[in-house]
Amino acid sequence: MEAFPVFTGDYLFDSSSPVQMLLTQNTVTSVRHQHDFVELAYVVQGTGIHLAGEDKMQVVQGDVLVIPPGISHVFHPQDLSGTEPLLILNCMLRPGLDSVLRELPGPLSEEARLPLLKLLEVRQWFGYREKNKEILFLLGRLQGMLNSGPLMDEQRLYPPLLELAKLIMPAADTPFTERPGPQYDPLHDVLLYMISNYSERITLNEMSRQLAVSSRQFQRLLKNKTGRSYIQIFQEIRMKYSCILLLFTKLGVQSVALEVGIYDMKYFYRLFREFSGMTPASYRDRLHSHFCSAKEMMSSVEHCSC
Repeated sequence: MEAFPVFTGDYLFDSSSPVQMLLTQNTVTSVRHQHDFVELAYVVQGTGIHLAGEDKMQVVQGDVLVIPPGISHVFHPQDLSGTEPLLILNCMLRPGLDSVLRELPGPLSEEARLPLLKLLEVRQWFGYREKNKEILFLLGRLQGMLNSGPLMDEQRLYPPLLELAKLIMPAADTPFTERPGPQYDPLHDVLLYMISNYSERITLNEMSRQLAVSSRQFQRLLKNKTGRSYIQIFQEIRMKYSCILLLFTKLGVQSVALEVGIYDMKYFYRLFREFSGMTPASYRDRLHSHFCSAKEMMSSVEHCSC
């Protein structure tokens, strides 16, 4: 099992807001990661697979997955070709929010704060499937407040947050049992294995054996369903992990290369430049010196458009 990168609130929260919202499009090479904060991941569009720890489940539009600190996870689109996007609205709750909430001035009673405090204390992931777009409504309210410009009174964000926590916390004691169905493509397991073991020397033969097909058949299957070869996909996975490590750690460039399983530095520099359009050092300096917002930072990892 790999030690997966940790997304930290120090980088992702660029104000004193208790919440940060981020819409992401997940791909077949999205990075498996952890956070040091609680995240509510809401499926806005599409269907897919969610891997959290050792648990794998089917997710559909209207599902919200609550991911506590220290649980590694990744979303994987059902459609491997990229024509049917899997869009996730990430609602991230600031680290230390529990302490802020307990000292929050105003008329909120202890009973009213309790569901959100319990949400901030969860240690195991759980899921909630909305019934009538009630989660979408509350997240829309939060998004509207955050998009309206600098908040003069950030306490306005707490009522919808409290309402959201009250709505989903009962699901913490109910197993989320939506397992992949009979239409599940075993190619997901191969790709998720590559994502989860990105620094290992994974060979084409090993991956083809997982599907009980020849290497040639595996290459043809992968190309038909994703439009890319095995090596192209594996290189992209490693480059995305490299971007995350450059953003969220202080590792030197050589250490980053070794961390993702590449030992030839000339090869690493060439791959990174082809992927991002710049050197690793320039990539890190540009993002850190301009302090990109969470949206810009995560977009740069998925698309290298910065």
